[in-house]
Amino acid sequence: MRRALATIGFAFAVSSGALWIANACAPEFVVAVFSFRKHPDLPRTEFIDGRLGVLQPTFARSYWVIAYRYLKGIGLTPGEREQARSYYGDRAGGQWSRSQADVSGADWFAKWRAARERIRRPPAPKVSPTTKGQYLYQPESHDFALNCASDAFRNALRTLEDRRIRFGERSAAFQSWLSTQDIVFGNCDAEKPSIPPNAPANAPLLIRQDRAYQIAAANFYAGQYEAALAGFRAIADDPNSPWSLISRYLVARTILRMMPEKDPPAAMVSDLKTAADVILKDARYQPVQGMTLNLITRAEVRQRDEDYFRSLARLLSSRHQENGLREELWNYTDLYDSVIVGHDLNNLPYFVDQSKPPELLDKSRFRDADLTDWIFTIQSHDISDAAYAISKWRSTKSDTWLLAALIRSNGKQAAKEQLIAASEALGPDSPGYLTAAFHRNRLRIETGEKAEARHELDRVLASVALKGLPSSVNLFRHLRMLASPDFHDFVAFAVRKPVLLTTTEDEGEFPSAGTTWLTRELAPFRAQESRLDRDSTWILNHKTPFRMLEETALDGEMPPDLHRELLLTAFARGLMLNRDLTEITKALAASDPSFTAYATPLLEAASNEDRRFSAAFLILHHPEARPYLASGIPRQTAPGKIDNYRDNWWCAMDLDTPLDSRANIERFFGEDPIDSPANHDIPGFLSGKISSGAQGEFSRLWESGNATDFLGSIVLAYSKGHRNDPRVPEALHLVVKSGRYGCQGRETWRTIRSAFRELHLRYPQSPWAAKTPVWFKDW
Repeated sequence: MRRALATIGFAFAVSSGALWIANACAPEFVVAVFSFRKHPDLPRTEFIDGRLGVLQPTFARSYWVIAYRYLKGIGLTPGEREQARSYYGDRAGGQWSRSQADVSGADWFAKWRAARERIRRPPAPKVSPTTKGQYLYQPESHDFALNCASDAFRNALRTLEDRRIRFGERSAAFQSWLSTQDIVFGNCDAEKPSIPPNAPANAPLLIRQDRAYQIAAANFYAGQYEAALAGFRAIADDPNSPWSLISRYLVARTILRMMPEKDPPAAMVSDLKTAADVILKDARYQPVQGMTLNLITRAEVRQRDEDYFRSLARLLSSRHQENGLREELWNYTDLYDSVIVGHDLNNLPYFVDQSKPPELLDKSRFRDADLTDWIFTIQSHDISDAAYAISKWRSTKSDTWLLAALIRSNGKQAAKEQLIAASEALGPDSPGYLTAAFHRNRLRIETGEKAEARHELDRVLASVALKGLPSSVNLFRHLRMLASPDFHDFVAFAVRKPVLLTTTEDEGEFPSAGTTWLTRELAPFRAQESRLDRDSTWILNHKTPFRMLEETALDGEMPPDLHRELLLTAFARGLMLNRDLTEITKALAASDPSFTAYATPLLEAASNEDRRFSAAFLILHHPEARPYLASGIPRQTAPGKIDNYRDNWWCAMDLDTPLDSRANIERFFGEDPIDSPANHDIPGFLSGKISSGAQGEFSRLWESGNATDFLGSIVLAYSKGHRNDPRVPEALHLVVKSGRYGCQGRETWRTIRSAFRELHLRYPQSPWAAKTPVWFKDW
């Protein structure tokens, strides 16, 4: 079967009540995300603060780095959290950001200026509107370069607050410090150097130590690097100075500033290596080791090799990365992709290189750093790595490897290794609690312990542990649905609220840019708060008998939009199975007045033939009708309207694509990048005779073909004996129309041609014949 695009070219139509976002290649479709697969819940504040939720193997590796730190008890300090937020701000833009603002909104230059302007004495100096007090003019290139970076204003702001509290805002010591800092920042965009004088000998020791650092910094920003280098070296050699640690790093940074971009002298490269080695080989300098590694990497002094990769893994597994975490995450994730995996994946949350069979992948490149080994094992496609994860947990007794074993194991392995019992030690206070609880109950369901799973899942879903974590809520509802003891309970947990509505173009699962037109177009779908995900629609479409669907459709407990869809689905499926549609028809008419005119003849029909024709006539007026439910956002064109991209009625149910409204999209645009594949676990109450009956019904649906062939056969058969029925010409017209805007098989053209001929031979003067001048053949 196939659907052909109704519109070809670079401009695409916008249907009433539907959103088709046009671009030069293809239209974009609205999709619902029920649980983020590429990153944790947005905003990332909860995750960065240590509320990890349910960790998924498909998360980008940077999130696994942060998770590892929390699971190991290292966590993130306030400074490291700032670095993480800045990193994700960079990633959102696809490149290292040179701006002063990070994703948390921390514009440190603006914060410094605001704090400085609140202090009236001495008055704050004016800032050039051209350079904004940060950028130095480059006469050789006629542009501006950022001279004073964000960290400089952040450190100055913190020092200002400390010195004001320590000495008092009106004290001579604080006034001296502040006036000097104004001079320092005056060099950020000045053509002429302005270097502060030495502090008076009678000034407090701390102010004199501050002044030495301020003089060195002023020389650095003024481009007087020899003086800056001498100043930073002297401070670094003074263990009593509060600026000793950072000055040791600034020695290396100053040398780097002094180096020409091309062909630096060997002596200068040697000086940089020596300055860096002093830091990297001394544990006292751990807080600036990451910064130093990143510095010499930018200078290409050390090649991006596996030794460097191991060093980054070690640093990311250590405390005190306040000033380096941002760049460490950048370099680690880039190296993982480009050097270790073998090609650059731009930190997308893909598994390892799938083009290499597991047995050909050199896993030793991942094994010698625990962080990398852990991430690789969790994201590996090799099933043997489940046993490896279990062995690592046995040898290390660590929470990290226990989670890896839980994530990678199946029910049989978990039972053998007693993983479920071990995972219960991770209580609500553990950052790994929700991940452990999720996989513990996944394994319980797999091994048939569904009552135990229900008990704990109900407790977790009612707990505060899930507050503010909607993705994790939906994942737990997925498990709870699979553990349901009956169909009523199953339906209750099948309904979920999406965490995001976006488009198929949005492969990063991020909220749309926020343009007013997109917000307006998404509004109708945002109003439909509760939907079905693929795990539930697969079971409802493939494994649920008609009587259960009918009962659920008639009980009216579904949300309004889902209730209408379920009624129409049960109606179409009931017609295909030749079931009594009386009660469903009454419910349809009660749910939506648009059905009343077509429902009344069906309810008053005297024969089964008349009832089937009346039912087909109703469906032909509603292109959204299909004998299966849709996950996420259903057909996006308004009910009763033809969809411009042939998302109308249904295709033959022997297609390999999912029985879903997006099956039509995927046929042309590839696998939907948002939603996960359907989970084929079946609740226990659907086993046995119930499952066999549903399978038999599905076989009959499979044999019925596409909508045009099925509905056309009913209409053509009815027309032969009821030529005076005024509905027949319109029905024949709609059969031809369904073939034009719906699915066609290899023989569907025969149905379309027969309807066309019948219409023009028997009703040539009817308005419906005039509206049907041609018929269409796709094959």
